[in-house]
Amino acid sequence: MPTYIPSSAASRFSIAVLACCAAFVLASCGRRDAPVATATTPDAPKAETFAAPQDVFERDARAIVGISYPTGLDRYPALAKLLVAHAAARRAALDAALEKTPRPSVPFELTLRFSTAADAPRMFAVVADEELYTGGASSRPGREVFLWSPEENRLLSPEEMIPNPAAWARLHEQIRHLALEESASLSAPAAERAMQHVFVPRFNSSGRIAGLRFRTDDGGEVEVPGSELKPLVAPAYSGWFEDAPAVAAESPVATAKL
Repeated sequence: MPTYIPSSAASRFSIAVLACCAAFVLASCGRRDAPVATATTPDAPKAETFAAPQDVFERDARAIVGISYPTGLDRYPALAKLLVAHAAARRAALDAALEKTPRPSVPFELTLRFSTAADAPRMFAVVADEELYTGGASSRPGREVFLWSPEENRLLSPEEMIPNPAAWARLHEQIRHLALEESASLSAPAAERAMQHVFVPRFNSSGRIAGLRFRTDDGGEVEVPGSELKPLVAPAYSGWFEDAPAVAAESPVATAKL
């Protein structure tokens, strides 16, 4: 026997069913429309690629430029940038001279040679030897020394190692009065010598500084032994110098006693 459902009850039932279906559809749509959360990580900074400085040789009717760099600078990219900047500054000096003399009768010339003077755990030293000709009878030689600390990744200044001006005065005067076959003196005149604290360190087999070498007028070198220098240097660097006198060098080098 069929069951009779009143029309009012059927209507209420239909409305309830429709409401449930609508709620289900809305919930499904919400699930489909909701954005999917994904884990994002910031891009890691790209490592800067080292570009080794390139040797330069240029020549035209006005000027000749030759610049050479040593090997091993890939270990110290920051130092390499400083050397490139130094070369750019010296080229700027040549360009300034050419602006004053646009058509020199003899080509102006810049020769700049960077060479490794010391390669030790405590210090990597590069010497920049320069010849700059901008007219006149002869070129002007120059020398810069870059003392690099591998541990601290920065330049060390000579004044850091020997901070006392009196020590520098004593050092220079002793070198100036050093007796050689010909009188030895530093390259710069006496008035300028106090401002030029330029030396090249020489390391022994144990990695300590055996001596500091200064260039003389005739192209020779005067070396001050590490044992003589140790009392003059800052306490932070005294352990870098050996106590024993400097050993004989391959080339003749005068030794200054303080």
